[in-house]
Formats: sequence, C-alpha cells, structure tokens
Amino acid sequence: MTSDTAAPRSLGGDYWRFWTASAFSNLGDGIRLGALPLLALALTDDARLIGGVVAVTTLPWFLFGPIGGVIVDRGNRRTLMVAGQVARAALVALLVGLIAAEQATIWWVYVVAFGLGCGEIIVDSSSQAAIPQLVRPDQLDRANAHLIAAVTVLDQVAGVTLGAVLFSVSTGLPFVVDAATFVVGAALLLAVRRPLQGARTATSSVRADIGEGFRFLLGHELLRGLTGAVAMTNLAATTASGVFVILIVDELRAAEATYGVVLGVGAVGGIVGSLIAGRLVDVVGRSRLLRSLPAALVTGFVTNALAPAAWVVGISFFVVSFAIVVFNVPGRALRQAVTPEHLLGRVVATFRMVGMGVVPVGAFLGGVITEASNVRVANWAAAAGMLIAWALMVNALRHLPPDEEQQQPR
Repeated sequence: MTSDTAAPRSLGGDYWRFWTASAFSNLGDGIRLGALPLLALALTDDARLIGGVVAVTTLPWFLFGPIGGVIVDRGNRRTLMVAGQVARAALVALLVGLIAAEQATIWWVYVVAFGLGCGEIIVDSSSQAAIPQLVRPDQLDRANAHLIAAVTVLDQVAGVTLGAVLFSVSTGLPFVVDAATFVVGAALLLAVRRPLQGARTATSSVRADIGEGFRFLLGHELLRGLTGAVAMTNLAATTASGVFVILIVDELRAAEATYGVVLGVGAVGGIVGSLIAGRLVDVVGRSRLLRSLPAALVTGFVTNALAPAAWVVGISFFVVSFAIVVFNVPGRALRQAVTPEHLLGRVVATFRMVGMGVVPVGAFLGGVITEASNVRVANWAAAAGMLIAWALMVNALRHLPPDEEQQQPR
C-alpha cells in the first residue's frame, strides 16, 4: 500500500506483474490464432472443417460459460488462472508432439481447440474478475485500458502475424512458442502478492449459483441494458465484418492486397484506441463516452454502405475499430464497479457468453443479406442494428448508480 500512498496514480507493482502475465498469454494466443488455421489447411482441404476450428474454440463458452463463472466465484482465482495456463500449455505441447510424430489430424486440432476454449473460460473470467482487487475503483478504466491494449497489440496484430511467420519456418514452432508463453504467464501470476478475490460466500449447489448469477444480471437494470447493447453491437458489427472482404474485393474492385491494407488500417485504429482510451475516460467521463461512441459506429457502417472506393472504407474501418476498442474500456470498468465481488466471475462469464453467442449469428446474417441483395445492404442493416444498440445503451445508462452518474471527467 505504500506505493499507492506515495504515488496515488500508480497502478502498483502487483497490477503490472498481472499485466505482464496477461501480455505473454495474449502474445501466445495471437501466435496460435495465426498458425492454427494454417495447420488446419495443411491437414484438410474441406472448408467446412477448417472453418469449424474457430467454432469449436468458442463452443465451450456456450456450453460451460456460467459453470466456469461459478468455479471462478467459488475458487482461488490465482490458483485457477495458474492451473488454466499450465493445462493449456500441456494441450499445446500435446499438439506439438503430434506434429513432430506426423500424427496430427484435423480431429486432434478440434480436440486441442476445444480444450483451449475451456481453459479460456476460467482464465479470462478470473482475469476480469480479479482487476478490482488489484486497483482502486477510480483506476479501473486505466487498468482495463492497459489490458485491452495488450490484447489489441500483442494478440490481434503482432501475435497473429508472428504466428504465420513462425509456421512458415516450421509447422510446430508457433505452438512451441505458444506453450512457452502460457508457462511464463503462470510463473508471473505466482509473483502477484495481493489476493485476487475477496471472501468466498457460502454456496449450496452449482445450479443455485448459476441461477443467482443470472438473476442478478437480469434483475440489474443497468447490467441488463449493457448486455443487450453489447450483444446488439456485436451482432451489427459481425453482420458487416462477415462480408467485409466482398465489399472490398468484389463490390469496390480492389486488389486482394488492398484488402490486407484496409485490415491493417483497422488494426491501427484499434491500437490507437487502446492506447488513449484511459485518458479519454479521464477527460470525457464513462457515461458520456458510452453514450457518444455508438454514433461513430453508426457513421462507420453508413460510410461503408455508401463508399465509392476502398480508401474510404479504410478510414471508416479505422474509426469503427477505434470506437469499439474505446467502448470496451469504460463498459468493462462499469461492469466491474457495479457488480458485487462474489458474483463477478458469473457476471463476466454470462456477459461474454451472450456477447460471443451472437457473433456467428451476425456473420450468417450478413452472408444471407448479401446473397439475397448485396453487400451494401448488409452494411445498411449493420447501421440499423447499431442504432438499436445505441438506443439500448442510452436507456441502460439511465439506470446508473448515483455515484457513477455524478462522476465527472478528471
């Protein structure tokens, strides 16, 4: 506590050890995400099986998300995170062994992907639930902004690129590095001295605990509204992103390389957003930022629907990526601030289950609309969905607790 007194704005050594552990894990996740589709492609030419790898990775959230939340709220979060990292390292090491023995098949890829998804429920839910134990309430936005920056830069940009490069050198190499990052992350978590959970409450059964989490989330007007707004945002965004390549290459007649450039511009927007999100919250305030950011998303999808050239879509994608990343920071901090500590694991897991559950629906919807009409209509549909999300967000923020409503930009 001494460092907090001497430097009130400091997030503290324990937080930065925690952040470094998360950064290593995110780098490994990105490396695996970049390499796993290439491995699947090397093992089968069935597009359905290749696409199924992503579905199998996210499937555990739908099957076990609330159960994972119960485990996180009942258990020792540090122990759970370390165990989850070690278990995931072992799964990836198994895949490395299969590759080395030339015994890897697409079905083994499915097994490993499913197991990694199960571990992700425990590790990610524990991670988000632990943040309020590491920093003060007024530091939640900054703490979450740094973590989201690590995800954006190391997972979604650097890691994915590095994974593809390492795979080109040796098929098993990216997975060796991935396993090593899990081990390093686990070791760093052991160095965090501060407890990562509060007092455990008495429990009756897993079913009762799941019910308690659902009742709290559905009964809390602010959190219920935030859940609906985020789900609709994800649905709208994936309606457009699922057919994004068609907009660039087919509709606007740009080269495939241009598509890659546009994706890179969007990634830069996400990086910029992650780096300045905490400062924006300080200047604007959580409530005002959450109320205003959906306007940028609506504008982005409308721009895509009207864009005459790929460079216009590039600018739009920069804005959309920037807005989504910035939106995540105060949204996550607000969820952590209003949820009782003993329920946080279940609320995080349920929130993510709903948010991720609409992603394949949005991607499918975008394809159906494009096939029935054209890709610009899909972007108009995304803009309409985002307008609904905006209305849900504004309505949700009407239920801010008095202390949050009175929060002023710092």
